[in-house]
Amino acid sequence: MDKIWILIKREFKAKVMTRSFIISTVVTPLLVLGFAFGPVLLMKYAGENPIVMGYVDYSGLLENQIEPLFPDTLKNGQPRFHLVAIPPARFEQQRELYRQRIQKGELDVILVIPAEVAQNRQITYLSKSVSDLELIQSIRSRIADFLNRQTLQASGLEPQLIEELTRKVDVKTIKVTKEGETEKGVGEEFGTVFVFLFILYFTLIFYGVAIMQGVLEEKTSRIVEILLSSANAFQLMMGKLLGLGSAGLAQYLIWALLAVGAFAVTAVSAPSMLQFVSLNPVHLVYFIIFFVLGFFLYSTLYLAGGALSTRQEDLQSFSMPITMLVVLPFIVAVTVGIRNPSGHLTDVLSFIPFFTPLLMFLRVMLVSPPLWQVWLSIILNGVTAVILVWVTARIFRVGILMYGKRPTLPEVVRWIRYQ
Repeated sequence: MDKIWILIKREFKAKVMTRSFIISTVVTPLLVLGFAFGPVLLMKYAGENPIVMGYVDYSGLLENQIEPLFPDTLKNGQPRFHLVAIPPARFEQQRELYRQRIQKGELDVILVIPAEVAQNRQITYLSKSVSDLELIQSIRSRIADFLNRQTLQASGLEPQLIEELTRKVDVKTIKVTKEGETEKGVGEEFGTVFVFLFILYFTLIFYGVAIMQGVLEEKTSRIVEILLSSANAFQLMMGKLLGLGSAGLAQYLIWALLAVGAFAVTAVSAPSMLQFVSLNPVHLVYFIIFFVLGFFLYSTLYLAGGALSTRQEDLQSFSMPITMLVVLPFIVAVTVGIRNPSGHLTDVLSFIPFFTPLLMFLRVMLVSPPLWQVWLSIILNGVTAVILVWVTARIFRVGILMYGKRPTLPEVVRWIRYQ
C-alpha cells in the first residue's frame, strides 16, 4: 500500500503541475458557460439590431394595420422594425430590383401577403437568410393573431370580448418533487444540467486520454522499466488511476470555489442571471460519485489502450472507440434525456454501464428517481468497474513491457487468461 501511495503522489504532482492542467482549470469553466449561456446571450443581442422589413399586401387587410403589430423598441428607445410599404403593382414590375436590395442589405425582409391570406393563412418571407427562427415565429404569431381578431370582428363580436378571447396564456412552471412543489423556470434547469453534464463529459475524456498518453510515453522512454523495478504492474496501474483521479477531484474543488465566488459576484451585480442556475448540495455529492464511477469505467479502458499501444499512431485507433463510449451517452443525454428524463429509453439506458454516469446523474438532477434505482445503477457500474480493473491489470502487466508489433486480439485474450 505504501508503494501505491507513493505512486499516487507522483502521478498527482506530475499532473497538477503541468501547463495543460492549469489551462484547462481556467478555460473549462469559460467554455462551459459559453456553451450553456452563449446561444441565449447571442440571440438576445442579435435581437437588438434594427430590422428593415418591407411588406407587400395584396389582401389590403394589413395595409393600415401592420404598424401596431410590430411596436418593438431597442434598448436605446429606437424602433426595432422599420416598415416599408411596397405597392403590389410596383413589386410585380420591379421584383428583381427588390431581390437585389435584399442581397445588398438595404432590406432585411420582405413579407408578401397574398389576397387570400384570410382563407389560406399563408404568407411569403423573403430574406437573404431564413435561419432566424425567432423572427419568423414572431412574424407568424403576430399576423395570425391579427387575422384571428379580424375574423372574430367580422362575426359581430364586441372589441373587448375579442381582446379577451385572443389574450395569450402565460405558463408558470412548477416542479413537483417528494418534498413538495417548487417554481422553476425552464432555463434554470436546462442551464444547470447542461453545465454539469458537459463538465463530466469533458473531464472523463480529458483524464482518460491523459492516462493513455502517459502510459505510452513511459513505455517509449523506458521509464516504466525503472518503475517496475520498485513496484509491480498492479501497483503501478492503481497509482496512475488513483493519482490522476485525485487530480480530477482537486480540479473539481477549484471549480467549486470559483463557482461560489462567481455566484457571490453575480448575486450583487446581475441577480437576474441566477434564474438560469439551480444548485442542490445533494446533486454535488452525486456529481462526485458519478465522476469517480465514470473515471474508473473509462480510464481503465484508456489505460489498457495505452499499454497495448507501441507508437503514437496506435493511440488514435484505440482511443476512438473508447471515446465514443463517452460521446454517445452525452449525445443521448442532451438530445433525449433532457427533453424526457422519465422516458423509457432514458430509464433503461441509465442502468447500462458507460451510460450511467451521465444519464443517471441527469435523472437525479431532473426527476429525482427512487433511491433504489440510483444505487442499483451505481452498484452495477461499480461491479463493472471492478471487472474492468481486473481485466486491465492482466493486460497491463504484459502490455506495458511489449514493444514493436501491436498485439492481436487472440494475444490479448491469452494475456488475460495468464495466471
